[in-house]
Amino acid sequence: MYTILHLGLGSFHRAHQAVYLHQLRQRGDTRWSITGGNLRPDMLETIAALQAQNGRYTLETVTPQGERSYTVIESIQRVISYQDDLEPLIAAGADPATRIISFTVTEAGYYLDDKNRLDWATFPDLRADLDAVKAGQAGHTIYGGLVSILRARMHANAGPVTLMNCDNLRHNGERSRGGLLQFIDALGDVVLKDWVQENTRSPNAMVDRITPR
Repeated sequence: MYTILHLGLGSFHRAHQAVYLHQLRQRGDTRWSITGGNLRPDMLETIAALQAQNGRYTLETVTPQGERSYTVIESIQRVISYQDDLEPLIAAGADPATRIISFTVTEAGYYLDDKNRLDWATFPDLRADLDAVKAGQAGHTIYGGLVSILRARMHANAGPVTLMNCDNLRHNGERSRGGLLQFIDALGDVVLKDWVQENTRSPNAMVDRITPR
């Protein structure tokens, strides 16, 4: 059994990635399941509702003609409550059964300028996250969160993992990987950077769709 750890249990993930995996499982391939949680203390009511339903929820699909259909989605097998230290998320990411870490944090959540460089000057929360990770705390941006998870995975010798960006961003895998490596450079953690370059891959996986509220 393999796990996809998804960071960002918003509507887009629940209407796309989780649905596709549900369809695969319905066809008999149940080797994969999703564990999900958030890097920040948002969507607390949604997280609580998903936990109460053991990860199940109902997807409403509306055709251009206004016809509605409903599907119970069951691919999310574990929902992690938010903790400031991210300990349960980090532990899930360091589990050898986790083979994919996917994420949806919106385009703004990558803090990149028009040259795909981290825009430290514009975003104080990015600078604060770097300081927090330097101080040994968990990071709450996508980069700080991934660093916290990947460090634990490296120390656990848990093996390679795919980092899958699912946001609507051209060349999303390349760009988020570039941002991650820049963040690690700013940390000065050469050992982690070498491990990430050797043990992770970041495919381009943009889906040009939105999910209405």
